[in-house]
Amino acid sequence: MLKEIKNRSEENHLYYLRNRLKIIRHQKEYAERTGYYEKDRTRQLKSESAQRMTLKYPEKYKARNTARNALASGKLIRQPCEVCGSPKSEIHHDEYSKPLEVRWLCHMHHRELEGRLIDMEAVNGKS
Repeated sequence: MLKEIKNRSEENHLYYLRNRLKIIRHQKEYAERTGYYEKDRTRQLKSESAQRMTLKYPEKYKARNTARNALASGKLIRQPCEVCGSPKSEIHHDEYSKPLEVRWLCHMHHRELEGRLIDMEAVNGKS
């Protein structure tokens, strides 16, 4: 069995060496056809955006990271959504200075609450 695998990998390597240019051309065509490089660029932009947000709002980053680590270590236990009881809930911080005091909301209710908070800030003149 091991000998068969070794022979197969040698055969694959020889095939690659004989057809290298054809394989590379095919990979480039596939990347252009599927937008593979655009996906990489999008991933890079999201990463850069996340880094800027971390620098701009360090208290949010610290609170989220602390809560995420507490959840992973078992110090914080995931609860169902406070509004509808959905088991797929997300962490919401009312105050970032208290990272382990969280509310559990499903995605829909979390976005709804965040939207109301943003609207209230606009009314109060905060940004």
